[in-house]
Amino acid sequence: MNYFFENLAEQLCVKILIFLTGMRRLSIFLFAVSFSSVLYSENFAAKPLVIMDGSNSLSRVCLYEGKAYSLGAVILVESVYLDCVPEKKIETEGRLMWKRIQSEDQN
Repeated sequence: MNYFFENLAEQLCVKILIFLTGMRRLSIFLFAVSFSSVLYSENFAAKPLVIMDGSNSLSRVCLYEGKAYSLGAVILVESVYLDCVPEKKIETEGRLMWKRIQSEDQN
């Protein structure tokens, strides 16, 4: 009878250790993911998408979180302001892109 309880306790300890190891891995993963947006925002460059609006004319937009923004739109992502600007300054009908707005404090 005593052997039964020792074996049960040993199996329970092993299962607890496996559970705690999994929770540790999960917490490390969540910790890393929580900082990914901070690291990504330093080099933020959302790719624009050319869409058809049904009238066979192309619409130039910058996309963010599934929403389309037109040329000149300014959005705030965390503490970074982004401006929807032309990808190439010499083109008038080219693609658009998000460009980080530099504040006076960062100069």
